[in-house]
Amino acid sequence: MAGELAKFLARSQIRASDDERERAVDALRDHFAAGRIPAGEFEERVEIAYRATTRGELDALLVDLPSGRGRRAAERMNRANRAAWRAHAATYTAVNGGLVGIWGVTGGGDFWPGWPIAWWGMFLGWHWLASRAMRRTLGRRRRRSEVRGRPSRPLPR
Repeated sequence: MAGELAKFLARSQIRASDDERERAVDALRDHFAAGRIPAGEFEERVEIAYRATTRGELDALLVDLPSGRGRRAAERMNRANRAAWRAHAATYTAVNGGLVGIWGVTGGGDFWPGWPIAWWGMFLGWHWLASRAMRRTLGRRRRRSEVRGRPSRPLPR
């Protein structure tokens, strides 16, 4: 906790670049377009953003506004999960295909590759179910937060 505070304080004292100021103004524009801040406050915050000299001053402009970090983290998690699933499935196919090939080349007999195919297939199925559940959970959270951010519409007549 103390280390995090020290990192935050150190970050807040670092001088801001023009690119960081532009990103802050873009974020303010997005929040203005979403109706989170009124026009007067938006103009005032933009002026402060362009005059800001440190990252701490830019952070202070955005501290009371929601960030997209959770959504971006969920998207990264989804991509990583899909990549892991693809790698797992490709490895399963390659290794078990090789085992079946060895079985066929050695003259057949009892189908011994069935054991590793079955066991590994169960773990692959578990991985698929777990990744599907995670994807649904992350999607549900995203939809719920999108619904909360929208103004309610009148019912059609």
